[in-house]
Amino acid sequence: MSVRSHVLVHYHEIGLKGRNRSLFERRLIDNIVRASADLADLKPKRLPGRIVVPVPDGINARALTERIATTVFGVANVAPVRGGVVGFEQLCEIAGALVAEQTFETFAVRARTAHSTFPMSGREINEKLGAWLLERTGARVNLSAPDLTCRVEIVGDLVLVGVERVAGPGGLPVGISGRVAVLLSSGIDSPVAAARMMRRGARCSFIHFHSQPYTDGSSVRNVRELAEQLTRFQFQSTMFVVPLAPAQQRIATECPETLRTILYRRMMMRIAERLAEADGAKALVTGDSLGQVASQTLENLAAVGAVATVPLLRPLIGLDKTEIIEASQQLGLFETSSAPCQEACVLFEPKRPATKARIVDCERAEAALDIEGMVEEAVSTAETIRLGSAHPR
Repeated sequence: MSVRSHVLVHYHEIGLKGRNRSLFERRLIDNIVRASADLADLKPKRLPGRIVVPVPDGINARALTERIATTVFGVANVAPVRGGVVGFEQLCEIAGALVAEQTFETFAVRARTAHSTFPMSGREINEKLGAWLLERTGARVNLSAPDLTCRVEIVGDLVLVGVERVAGPGGLPVGISGRVAVLLSSGIDSPVAAARMMRRGARCSFIHFHSQPYTDGSSVRNVRELAEQLTRFQFQSTMFVVPLAPAQQRIATECPETLRTILYRRMMMRIAERLAEADGAKALVTGDSLGQVASQTLENLAAVGAVATVPLLRPLIGLDKTEIIEASQQLGLFETSSAPCQEACVLFEPKRPATKARIVDCERAEAALDIEGMVEEAVSTAETIRLGSAHPR
């Protein structure tokens, strides 16, 4: 094998999966291929504890590294490397060429071997390659906090050398944990909740409720953009756009004003569950954060969740607004989530919403409504939008 460029991927908690590890590795490889399909036709290979991706000729290894590091959940870190089946002299030449591209005053060498046939141990490589670089660069060795770290990984007979490493998002590869349906608003919270679920390996469908024609179309536009941004993590998505205004009108006419927001949300939960079931999702996901707004007190969360018959997941429940904003910014969602728009729940919004709604009071209020008919109407009029490379737009 001649010397060539590779991208070396170390995975995150997949390493703890024991007998099931190969299943997770195959899913991760598939996601790496799909995430980079517009850049190159990749042929990743599984090695013990890592995945190596040969870089096709003419492809920028750093661009490929960045794509994997920013879009593939399950990855701990990614590194552009060079190598092949080489001896120690060639190893030094590869390291010298990579180091020559960098600016640094101190350095360290970190070598690891795994199931290796290489005639030197990691410690020997550290010492001898370190001495070789010290003589040729004039830089100082600093093992505790070096400006540059030259990493050597030898797996079997494959020797890989790199001087850069990019942190990945961690977690589990999308698709390994089944499908969930996210109640997606155009705000900051629920898109972060969706990303959190993807990071746990779940594939997300998106359900958005709007109140047109009583509100403008801004929430649908914003949510579609958010869904497209989130789709880069899972490559294809289904989004349901649901008109809620007819149900809201009936609730506003027939039910106590203080309970309107809670009753809206209970109706949304029922509709979402019906759509989720048809789409194969096994749970619902919301962006609720305990105590953040009036509808998110313990009592109100319980009143809303009481109508769900599938698991209801709230991945942000213990986070405060600052933490959620930081996560949104890191994901690149904050600008879109901050754009002004009119959300569904503002329609006929009560002046004094209940903060400690009782389930029994909600059920008594809903007795005046044709719940099943309202759910059926909303489901039948929902628009289905396919997003991503696997779905024609």
